[in-house]
Amino acid sequence: MKLREGADLIRFIRTISNCRGGVWYLSAEGDRLNLRSTLSQYLFAASSGNRQFLHGGTVQCEDPDDWAVLREFLE
Repeated sequence: MKLREGADLIRFIRTISNCRGGVWYLSAEGDRLNLRSTLSQYLFAASSGNRQFLHGGTVQCEDPDDWAVLREFLE
């Protein structure tokens, strides 16, 4: 799923800690960031100024129940 336009990225990253499985950000360029990793969270946040990167990729959850946890941030 894609990130919702105007989503609060700080809250999004904090909410990921409530997920049971892995949460990944897959960029349009083929980058794959594990959003449960502090380093990947930093890279994701640093790239948030690039709207094409941020809204061109998708979020992937390993555990289907995690979609409900993140639904307010996703389209």
